[in-house]
Amino acid sequence: MVYKLGASLACADQLNLDSEIKLLIKCGIDFLHVDIMDGVYVNNYCFGTNILDYLEQYKNIEIEVHMMVTEPFKKIDFIKDKHFHKLSFHVEACNNPIQTLTKIKNINKQCGIAINAATNESVISYLYDYIDYILVMAVEAGYTGQDFIESTVEKVRNIRKDLQKRKMDKNIYVDGHIDCRTVSLLSKAGANAFVGGSSGLFRKDSTILENYGKLKKAIKTKNSL
Repeated sequence: MVYKLGASLACADQLNLDSEIKLLIKCGIDFLHVDIMDGVYVNNYCFGTNILDYLEQYKNIEIEVHMMVTEPFKKIDFIKDKHFHKLSFHVEACNNPIQTLTKIKNINKQCGIAINAATNESVISYLYDYIDYILVMAVEAGYTGQDFIESTVEKVRNIRKDLQKRKMDKNIYVDGHIDCRTVSLLSKAGANAFVGGSSGLFRKDSTILENYGKLKKAIKTKNSL
């Protein structure tokens, strides 16, 4: 299993975004996580679709888009020609997820299904045949800086067990309060991709480079036991 650590751009210094992205790439970050919020599905706004035009200059880094919007099937049209590689949306915000996943694949992007903290993992099991990855929220979608919801570990474990029973090898991403402790717990439970934010990667008491090294070590240490 390949383990990945990404950076949530919502937690970066927005006034120095270019320099922070360049530093993240220099560190070896695996992907950039882009939250798009409409203020309806979640009570917050973050990044309009134009952010993907800005990110087009970074050709050698994977761009993973997380849509926290209502009616994602329709809103894919706003970004279908823009620069990104992966796209997930929330099952709770969509009444036609299979059609929406198919639409993402038809624009030659990898597709993922996101599941909010309050949603039971069984809700998405019928979609496994249609997805490339799963994004599990370890906090309630919409805001940074929240406490880790401990039940996320068991949720990830259940998803990985279900996938293994079906002989499926899917990536499990986790977003929300990723620090050295939680990344260890989650990787042991079966997650293999982590969205670093304000609790770990962008902690203010040390540098991005130092934080990146600590998180990568925590993943490596737990998975070498």
